[in-house]
Amino acid sequence: MSFIYKKSRNANGGRELIEVLLSDSTAFSVGMAVKYDTGALVVWTNGTGAGIITGIRKADGSPVTDNGAGGDFVGTYTTPASNTVVAVIDISINSVYSCAADATLGTTNNSDDPGINIDAATGSITLDESSTETAGTSAAFFSYGEDPDGNAPSNSLLVSIQESQVKI
Repeated sequence: MSFIYKKSRNANGGRELIEVLLSDSTAFSVGMAVKYDTGALVVWTNGTGAGIITGIRKADGSPVTDNGAGGDFVGTYTTPASNTVVAVIDISINSVYSCAADATLGTTNNSDDPGINIDAATGSITLDESSTETAGTSAAFFSYGEDPDGNAPSNSLLVSIQESQVKI
């Protein structure tokens, strides 16, 4: 699972994409939530964050063809100790993503309802159902409720970035 782009809340706008260096010696995946830490990106679970990875490429702009660990690139890249690979990330607070929760929705603070706030789970490719907070309490993402798309996993929510390092 991962964060899957659905739409923009802004009818006249779209995604805001920027390139940022990935931190050393870490595995990153397209669709992963990330945040800034000392000039590079790291995995984002709670607190403020930067955005969602939409692509991974070499610093010179050429495509990544391997996974950083000797295999083919299939959406995940493990950075070396002296990394020069960048992520293309969507930093827009207007982007709406579908993302599965790590547990059954509705268990904590009505997590299946619109208007709840939720953090990413460990690994930053699912939502942490147990972190759900009601309106008025801050969390990394704001939920619009369950994803009605029949192709989405049954425990998926539609969310936007709420606590942004970029849009403070």
